[in-house]
Amino acid sequence: MTSRQALLTFTSLMLAGCAATDPGTGSTRGEVITVDYGTVMQVEQVQMDPKYGTGALVGGGLGLAAASRRSGTTQAGAAIAGALIGAMIQKSKAGTADKYTVRLNNGGTIQMVTEHHDIESGDCVSVEQGKHANIRRVSPIMCGSPQSHPDYQEMHEANVEESEECLATKQALLAATTEQEADLAYKKMRAFCEH
Repeated sequence: MTSRQALLTFTSLMLAGCAATDPGTGSTRGEVITVDYGTVMQVEQVQMDPKYGTGALVGGGLGLAAASRRSGTTQAGAAIAGALIGAMIQKSKAGTADKYTVRLNNGGTIQMVTEHHDIESGDCVSVEQGKHANIRRVSPIMCGSPQSHPDYQEMHEANVEESEECLATKQALLAATTEQEADLAYKKMRAFCEH
């Protein structure tokens, strides 16, 4: 085994080991995703705006559209997809988004703006961060039970896997070059990232 193969094997094992901790991490094609859990304290409807407020994460299609704008001309496909995503979101949600304030299990607080409209105050959620952010409702066990709970670890591993699947659909959406491709990829992203 070459030193490069040994390093790759070690890195893979380290990432796999991280996936079993809280907050957990996973990786999709080399991207590390952290998964934190918390309880939604407040939901506020806001107008879609590229600025969205200082310190708030931007998730879902909004995050992809914003990221593609920031990437400038370095990735033409991402810019095209970002414009298509932005147009679809504006059309389907009448220009509004939800800003979620989440109290994390570790005591911190985080805000996320996304076009999801199905999460409510009191819900237990996972906050997924990597190159892109996501929020989704998860079992109350993840917010109200110790990590020693018999179901906690298995649920955590499933949540990390779902976050990786969500990331893969976001990458596919950014690769779209036509409105039809973007529409199909956006629907897949909503199905994989919001359930």
